[in-house]
Amino acid sequence: DAKKISFMRDDIATFMKTAIEDEEEYDVIVLDPPKLAPSLSSLDKASRKYHALNRDAMNLINKEQGGLLLTCTCSAAMTQKDGGRYFLNMVNGAALSAKRRVTLLRVCGAA
Repeated sequence: DAKKISFMRDDIATFMKTAIEDEEEYDVIVLDPPKLAPSLSSLDKASRKYHALNRDAMNLINKEQGGLLLTCTCSAAMTQKDGGRYFLNMVNGAALSAKRRVTLLRVCGAA
């Protein structure tokens, strides 16, 4: 049903904060922020931002029926640290913060 589909283009942090306050829920969220960690020196700060974005996105997924979160990073530093586990560990940490259970369906690399 086309009435139930919407696409948003906005500052994601602001949008999600407002949506959480308004108790909105979504079945599918695609979270694809710009490169937040262009180098290893910016990794800690970027990790905190990715964590917050993923936590907030998880808080917007339908709490009764669940849903799908497609989360991405184009920051090589996030995907190469700890043998590729750094980003996945951050997503798991965000799930704990959001008090949500997640199931990893697939991991993909650059096209």
